[in-house]
Amino acid sequence: MKKIILGSLLCANVLMAEVATITPYGGYVDYGSDLDKSYKDHAQFYGASMTYGDLSYLIEADYMHFATKYKSDYDIRDMNQDDTLLVFGKYYSNFMFRVGIHYISTNDVQLDDGYIGILTLGGYKFLEKGSKFSYGLNTYYSYYKDGHDEKSDAMNDKSKSIGIFQFSPYLSYYNVSGNWNNTAELKGHFEFANDYDKSDYSSFELKDTVFYKSFYTSLKYYNGEMRTGVKNGGSVVYNTLDLMKNGYEVGMGYYFTKDVSLNAKYSQNTMREYDSANTQTREFDKDNTNSVYVVSLSYSY
Repeated sequence: MKKIILGSLLCANVLMAEVATITPYGGYVDYGSDLDKSYKDHAQFYGASMTYGDLSYLIEADYMHFATKYKSDYDIRDMNQDDTLLVFGKYYSNFMFRVGIHYISTNDVQLDDGYIGILTLGGYKFLEKGSKFSYGLNTYYSYYKDGHDEKSDAMNDKSKSIGIFQFSPYLSYYNVSGNWNNTAELKGHFEFANDYDKSDYSSFELKDTVFYKSFYTSLKYYNGEMRTGVKNGGSVVYNTLDLMKNGYEVGMGYYFTKDVSLNAKYSQNTMREYDSANTQTREFDKDNTNSVYVVSLSYSY
């Protein structure tokens, strides 16, 4: 939500002084009850993000704790994970860049701790009547020192480092008309993972966000294949061997004042879950769909 808030302010060209935005959030993931599709039962997460900057620079920081419970039919240790993000961005009249790191501390046995380097290069052009066209490339390098690939199992537990390059080009168009404004986005994701059995994955996502006075709503759809991928400018990392396939997200929010907003979103994600127990007793041959609920509150000053 912080990116929506900041983006609307930048596009309206009203962010004239240094502004800080704090966004605490929390959510719940339901993996369903089917034992033939997922070891996981549910997950809970909470955290807070903060942005600070003006028209010329932006600092982004985020912390999240993520805890996963597994179905009682399986003797699998609960997974606990902490994500930390720090990004610095510099903005010029028609060009920008971002550089940062996303660190993952986890007790997950498949990939263990991870480091994700983030580099964004982008451009934008302000059009007549306040419209704006943006384009660029998000580049990520993910490194997991004590990971496993699909060939590892409990009887032959060989750990190995995992390195993944990901390139995510994007296009967006912002338009304003009276009390209405709209942002349409198209993103592609291309992964090169030579340490996996399959070395490349690709997917795309479409998103549209509509503002009317103090209310906004958004709809996102994605499709393709992604494994151990990165999204949302580096703030979201899927540090699993699960194969992401398709999904959608619906969001909405309301601004009580120009500085305070309440936001909520719901999403469904279809994937082929990997053997998270690292036993290789079986491979799931059915896709599973999870449901994700997120609520956040943003305050700017």
